[in-house]
Amino acid sequence: MHEQNKLVRAIFKADSTADHAADIDIRGLKVYQRNLKVNATNALKITFPTVLTLIGDEVFSYAVEQLLQQDPPSAGDWGLWGKNISSVLKNLNALQEFPYVADMATLDFLLHQSAREKDNALSMDSLSLLASCELDELRVVLNPAFVLLTSGFPIVDIYRANEASSDQCEYYLQQAQQKLLSGVGQVTLIYRPQFKSLVRTLESSEHDWLRLMQQNFSIGKALDVLMHRKQEFSLEAWLPLAIEQNLISHLEKIES
Repeated sequence: MHEQNKLVRAIFKADSTADHAADIDIRGLKVYQRNLKVNATNALKITFPTVLTLIGDEVFSYAVEQLLQQDPPSAGDWGLWGKNISSVLKNLNALQEFPYVADMATLDFLLHQSAREKDNALSMDSLSLLASCELDELRVVLNPAFVLLTSGFPIVDIYRANEASSDQCEYYLQQAQQKLLSGVGQVTLIYRPQFKSLVRTLESSEHDWLRLMQQNFSIGKALDVLMHRKQEFSLEAWLPLAIEQNLISHLEKIES
């Protein structure tokens, strides 16, 4: 077991001439290291497709190499690894003029995680509580695959520019460039209506509403808070959209 642990440490250490690797065959060690880097790079290309498009293969491969040294995988499932690549990207000299790339990595990773969540369908029966209970007695339980991400950059526009067809790509690029010049960020909703995770921007009222739902406010209390903040929000308009986009797990009555 000691020898196996020594080999594992040596594989993840970039300097194969280190003391703990002195009695390990260097040529064999380099083969392990090359295979590790190839596997890690291929796995993260799946997890971070937008980042790969933005920075290219060479910088992406270097970032993966840095991540292997700073935060090696601790599980056998490559799909669980890579969250901290955003920190690596933020500190790369080659990307200092493109600070939004780190947030794009966070968005890619959250989309990847959302796609791996268990399927969760709305309990339609729970909607009948709207007819039998006061709004102060009800709360919305959100779908666990839904995520909010706040960024100082127009990450939804950048994401869509990389996902869109050629005729739409230019539109989203122009939108992103204008927001970057103006210092305008976006609040992003990541949701999964069916099998594919999607993104859209959130206006401040819906963002605050979802935050209140995450804090287990009753529907009635949350509406009162938004009204006090003078934010326009319509439960009647939001509920059909939330059902369509699979944002809700179910409604439940708050026990007194």
